[in-house]
Amino acid sequence: MITKRQNDILNLIIELFTQTHEPVGSKALQASIDSSSATIRNDMAKLEKLGLLEKAHTSSGRMPSPAGFKYFVDHSLNLESVNEDDVYQVIKAFDFEAFRPEDILKKASQILSEMTGFTTVILDVEPALQKLTAFDVVQLSNHDALAVLTLDDSKPTTVQFAIPKNFLRRDLLTLKEIVDERLKSNTVMEVHYKLRTEIPQILQKYFSVTDNVLDLFDYIFDNLFQETVFVSGKVNALEFSSLETYQFLDQEQQLALVLRNSLDANQMASVQVADNKEIALSDLTVLNHKFLIPYRGFGLLSLIGPIDMNYKWSVSLVNVIGRVLAFKLRDYYRYLNSNHYEVN
Repeated sequence: MITKRQNDILNLIIELFTQTHEPVGSKALQASIDSSSATIRNDMAKLEKLGLLEKAHTSSGRMPSPAGFKYFVDHSLNLESVNEDDVYQVIKAFDFEAFRPEDILKKASQILSEMTGFTTVILDVEPALQKLTAFDVVQLSNHDALAVLTLDDSKPTTVQFAIPKNFLRRDLLTLKEIVDERLKSNTVMEVHYKLRTEIPQILQKYFSVTDNVLDLFDYIFDNLFQETVFVSGKVNALEFSSLETYQFLDQEQQLALVLRNSLDANQMASVQVADNKEIALSDLTVLNHKFLIPYRGFGLLSLIGPIDMNYKWSVSLVNVIGRVLAFKLRDYYRYLNSNHYEVN
C-alpha cells in the first residue's frame, strides 16, 4: 500500500505522461505536490521499487509501468466520469437519420474509434437472451421462399432458402405452424435446445422424410445464435499492437465471446489493463461499458487500446457515447412504436 502523497504523485505522473508520452521528472511535479524536490524524488524511487514506475533510459524522469496504470485504474479512476467538453462533439456526430438500429450501433463504433484512434467493438444484446417473437414464411417462387424472424418485437432478420423438392403446397404453412406452436415466444437459447430435442420428434408427425426438413430448420435458425458485432478502427490496432491482434479482430464471434467474459453478469463497466486471458489482447487495455437497448436488454461497448492511453478522457468518452447511443436507440424505438402521419 502506498501513501496518499505517493498516490498523488503516481496519478499526476500518469496524467502528464498520457498527455505528452514523455518521462516525468520531480521538477514537473512540484507545482502540484506540496513537498520538496528531494521528497518527491524519494517517493518516486519508492514507487519505482514497488514496480509502479519505470525509469526512462534517456532521462532522469519516470514513466508509469503497466502495474502503475493498473493501480491507478483500480484505486483512482472514476468509471462514471463524464467530461462535458465531449458531449457536444458526440451529439453532433450522432446527428444523422438511422433506418435500422444496426445503423446506430455501427455509427457509434465509428465515432468512438475516430475520436480515440483506437479500436472499438459494439455488441448487440446477447443472442441467448433475445426472444423469438414472430415468424413468417413468404413464398417467392415455386422454388424458393423467405423466412422472416423477429426478435424482441423489434429486430427482424430474413433468410432466403430453396424449398425442398419433396415439399407439398401446404408444407410451408406446416413449417410456420410448428414454429409458432413450439418455438415462438421462446428465448434463442430455448429455441436452440428445442431444435435438438422436441422438433425432430414433432417433424415425424407431419413429414414422411425428415432429414432435409431438419436441415432446413437448422439453416433458417442458424443466424439467431450468432453475435451481432460491429468493429471499427481495426487498422488502428497495428499502431499500438501486433499483427496477431489485428487478425484476432477478424474472428468476430470469438472476439465477442472474449469481451462478454471480460465482464461479470452484474457489472456495468470495467477496465482491464494488460489483464485479458486472450493472448491477442493480453498486453492491451480493454474498456467495457454496457448500454441500454430499450425494450430488449443491454448491448456492450468496448474500447481496445494501448496501456498508456489517457484513461480519464477515454472513460469519459465511452460514457458519453454510451449514453447518447442509448438515447438515440430510445428515440428510434419510440418512433417505430408511435402513430405518425405524413402531412403533404
